[in-house]
Amino acid sequence: MSESAAPADTRDIFYDIRRGKHLANEHVWVYYYPLLLSRGYKLRSRYAPDWRPSWRDPNVSLAELLSHEDALTPAKRAEIMDAVHLPDNRHVVLKKIRSSSEELQIAQFLSSQSLSSDPRNHAVPILDTIYDPDDKDVAFLVMPILLQMNYLPFRRFGEFADAVRQYLTGLQFMHENNVAHRDACYFNLMVDATELIPGGFHFVLENTHDGVQPWREWRERNSVKNLRYYFIDFGISRHYSTNTGVRDVGISAQDQSFPERSEIVPYDPFKADIYHLGNVILDTVKEYDGLEYFTQIGNAMTQKNPADRACLSDMLAIVDRLKPRQLERRIWSRDNPWFLRILIRFFGYDFCI
Repeated sequence: MSESAAPADTRDIFYDIRRGKHLANEHVWVYYYPLLLSRGYKLRSRYAPDWRPSWRDPNVSLAELLSHEDALTPAKRAEIMDAVHLPDNRHVVLKKIRSSSEELQIAQFLSSQSLSSDPRNHAVPILDTIYDPDDKDVAFLVMPILLQMNYLPFRRFGEFADAVRQYLTGLQFMHENNVAHRDACYFNLMVDATELIPGGFHFVLENTHDGVQPWREWRERNSVKNLRYYFIDFGISRHYSTNTGVRDVGISAQDQSFPERSEIVPYDPFKADIYHLGNVILDTVKEYDGLEYFTQIGNAMTQKNPADRACLSDMLAIVDRLKPRQLERRIWSRDNPWFLRILIRFFGYDFCI
């Protein structure tokens, strides 16, 4: 039978998964499994050289298939994968990059001893770097597993204020060290959820502990001391010799709305960072009742003229003016109808909504 005449289900990615085959973007992880294991990092069983599917029927239903953790394929970019660091059983994330890339240099620079000890540094920590002995241009960054900043709802005004303060501080710190992130957008803003979700979460299916069993209990952010927020992904970041008078080009950021974007006319990449973070603040404010205070910050950071955009220190001052009484105020996701708000507030309902 020709490919064009193949049954519709054979063109579904689940056709190969059901039959115990790896997808095209997974072969690289099967290849590197032995190297990573030799360095103390164990990938999921799916990528082991002797892996056999834990299900037997190649025509298994989709519901049954997804009850097996080793059926889960990369939900994120192909160069990203999770693993367990065997010496301490810590779940980590691996990112395959070119060892000659500026991304590696910037990531290591921001994780250097002199910078990583500064509490204002909110760049994702680089726990380890692994090099391919047979290919000098392949390296793996090892990082903690983090959760999307807004995956769990904010429940208190002060929780969001803390996140905004940390992101403003972290961006200011990068800029002071002449690093422009260039993609300080939603999907690169993360939180360390280690203490927020008892039992942890799965890298592919974040709403489960192990890729199969959903978690129901989680802790509100204000109950966790020293909760940390991070910037990730320095794939298009640049490290300049100064942070003043810099001009560069580029249009690769997630948020394409910044007015000066161009591949031809140079613009200030530090001002573009401010715009991108400001837009995340505005977008998050729109998702909640009770965060309107932060609209002034987002608006000041997203002025059409880059020269008119607020400096980060002024925005931090606005956050620091908040009173303790304001920080305790309850906020609500606009997706929460009135009856769920009652369940949450008066009956302790804590499902992730």
